[in-house]
Amino acid sequence: MTATTAAADPADPAMPAGDAGPGRRSARDSFELFAECLLTGVVVAVLAVPLVTLLPVVAAAVRHLRRVHEGEGGGVRVLLRETARACRGSWAVSGALLALLAVLGLNAVVAGGGQLPGGAALRWVMVALAAAALVVALRAAATWSPGASWRALVTRAAARSAHDPGGSVLVAAACGLVGLLAWMLPPLVLPGAGIVVLGLLAVEGRLDRR
Repeated sequence: MTATTAAADPADPAMPAGDAGPGRRSARDSFELFAECLLTGVVVAVLAVPLVTLLPVVAAAVRHLRRVHEGEGGGVRVLLRETARACRGSWAVSGALLALLAVLGLNAVVAGGGQLPGGAALRWVMVALAAAALVVALRAAATWSPGASWRALVTRAAARSAHDPGGSVLVAAACGLVGLLAWMLPPLVLPGAGIVVLGLLAVEGRLDRR
């Protein structure tokens, strides 16, 4: 038996029993991240039911998945604790977002009623504005850290969204996918919310590495 063959032999006593190799570790870590993503989605969907808690729970969920990705500790208890911390100071921004989405949604309904000239085009403009507002708010939540000002986060997220339109489209697509899943089979929105959180983590991480 050659040295190369011995090194590749899993029964070789020189190789640690728990060492599965970088390929297997990577696959295991990816599976763990995916599983945690689904669990996090359930937590996000449940805690975001009041709507005004959407941004804080997304902020905490992104930090939670980042810790999992980096191999740090933390579980659901830490996620819940950080959600409570993120709620502080977020009420004004959350309320403004909900009010803006409500106004844009109402305008879209009125424009689509067929009573206004060019109403069909105006309706899509309202939808685009609502999507842009939601994306900026979610990207602001994705960059939250304890002690950060939510107003400053929104301002910074607006600039980052304009600088990274591709990432903003990806976030909007993730939100659209979750909406489609909810329309087809409502229970899928529970794990599906994790797709948005994972997408936010990927988009912001990609932009930071530039």
